[in-house]
Amino acid sequence: MLNSDVLSQLKQLKKDIREANNQHEGTVKGSPGRFGFVVLNDGRECFLSPDEMQKVYPGDRVLAEVSQDDKGRDVASVISLQDSTLSYFVGRYLTRGKGHFVEPDLPGLNRWIFIPPQKRRQANVGDYILCKTLQHPFKEGKPQAEIVKVLGKGEESGLPTDYVLAKYNLGGKQPGKFNFKELQQRIDNQIARRKDLRDLAFVTIDAATTMDMDDALYAEDMEDGGWKLVVAIADPAELVDKDSDADKYARRLGSSYYFPDRVISMLHPKLANELCSLQAEQDRLALVCQLEIDATGQVLSSSIEEAVIQSKAKLAYDEVSLLFSDPEQLAGHPNAEQLKRLRQVTDALAAKRQTEALVTDEKPEYRLTLDDNKKIAEIVRKQSTPAHRVIEEAMIAANRAAAAFLEKQARQALFASHPGFRPERLEQLKQVVQEQCPDFDTNQLEKWDGYKRLIQHLAEKPAELPVAAIASRMLTRSTLSKQPVPHAGMGLPAYTTFTSPIRKYADLTVHRIIKAVLRNESSQSLSNRHLERLQEILRNGRMAVNESEHWLKCEFAKTLIDQPLAGQVQHTNGSGFQVRLLDTGIDGNINLGELAEKFKFDGVHFRHIGETRSFCLEQEVLVKIKEVDMDSKQITMVLVD
Repeated sequence: MLNSDVLSQLKQLKKDIREANNQHEGTVKGSPGRFGFVVLNDGRECFLSPDEMQKVYPGDRVLAEVSQDDKGRDVASVISLQDSTLSYFVGRYLTRGKGHFVEPDLPGLNRWIFIPPQKRRQANVGDYILCKTLQHPFKEGKPQAEIVKVLGKGEESGLPTDYVLAKYNLGGKQPGKFNFKELQQRIDNQIARRKDLRDLAFVTIDAATTMDMDDALYAEDMEDGGWKLVVAIADPAELVDKDSDADKYARRLGSSYYFPDRVISMLHPKLANELCSLQAEQDRLALVCQLEIDATGQVLSSSIEEAVIQSKAKLAYDEVSLLFSDPEQLAGHPNAEQLKRLRQVTDALAAKRQTEALVTDEKPEYRLTLDDNKKIAEIVRKQSTPAHRVIEEAMIAANRAAAAFLEKQARQALFASHPGFRPERLEQLKQVVQEQCPDFDTNQLEKWDGYKRLIQHLAEKPAELPVAAIASRMLTRSTLSKQPVPHAGMGLPAYTTFTSPIRKYADLTVHRIIKAVLRNESSQSLSNRHLERLQEILRNGRMAVNESEHWLKCEFAKTLIDQPLAGQVQHTNGSGFQVRLLDTGIDGNINLGELAEKFKFDGVHFRHIGETRSFCLEQEVLVKIKEVDMDSKQITMVLVD
């Protein structure tokens, strides 16, 4: 048997021979056209012709021979297939002559795949289907798939959510094997050993229909001024063992998802809505963050401990906001003093955060009301209320305290990272800021808090163009980190989240780490792959919810065709721009090439300049919906003169 050194040498020799023959391993990447690319291990992208792309799927690992064409481009020819991860996918059932096919709904895959007669499950043309790959194109020359499930037709009730659940693998039954008698015994045992805070007048403030209540609040005045704010967070980590069936299911989902017609809960409803939920008048386990805050909103000290609490009241956002707007009615409410103090302390926290961190304008959110057929009956723009702001500031304060606790106490944890601007867009942003804000030092944009400083500058000296909107398009995405790092989007040197452990797996993970520190136990190790996988799952989940909502909005948009509608420019590109309707949040595209007036696209400033008018980000426009293509889920709009 060859030892590891010899095997390593042979592997290196094989690699050297391949590279000497211009053969390299890489990953296939699709494109909007029929061509594609191979991204080599060294980062180079090599062109794949349409004929070569016919041999592979996006995401395949291949060995390719690299050469150069007469234009000096790196061009790849596929020599062998190393690995293919494509197994299940969704799409539409189509026919061409006597052939039956699926048109896959996969980015970068622009071909139909043949379905053999015995694998069609009586599907009809136009059906949305879930398929499994049968035959890879590289091995046999012609790809084949079988239908696993017919999901439905385009107009069927509930299809948009059924389809995206299958597309992003978010379906499946919750693990139902729980010994609830044993779980209750765990709760009783913990109640006996934890700090007892059941006498404190905690309240929950959430939507009226919410069952999975993560947080409860209590505030009291301090003798020398200021307040003590106590934030209790539900403790599902005590009942969901790591690597149990329930934990594996939660990890696969990454989060609870709130679709227009249903909720996909990360934890079993018995756990999420009952045993862990901070229900009124029920003893509940919690991780409790206590903060001492002075009159200016400065946090003087904070601590986290395991405790048992009992919420005294379940309050709704609308109810609390009405109380805040009517002092007389508030005075007669049984929770009046508690609500007054919560309003005072969170107002102070908000004022302090406004000066030392970054508070940006809230993006509009919309509530979709469905009819009995699970179609949109109405879209209403959500209003942020004083009650929402109480919860928001309390949760941010608790999360900041958790980040400080972990930074000091844990070897590694889970932090929210947001580095700032994308390096490749920094010079473009500097150009815009230098033109629009001549007295702002653009070198600040290179630092993590550059975005905060820019927004603060713009608040004092507004620019002619929407510089804040331009800057926001150049930010990196927020990611997860094992070490405390700055969060440019919030203007904070470190941040984490632990206030939604019933609904978010990242928060559940942070809970486990905090509890391990409190108990002087070793915590779970976090690999980079663990973080990458969780981020990928969360992206998929967000895309699933967005696609389900957009599908329903497309159907609803057909009822609005030819009506004058107010909108705002959201994104720009070479051919035109995307508009979001102000009343409904529906997105549609404007093609400026169809107008008689000629426009020049200014990609630096994200605007179109015409002979008599121009369009830029956040500009309000009057439009009409011209057409809705349900196959592509595209909404075409036209300007109203």
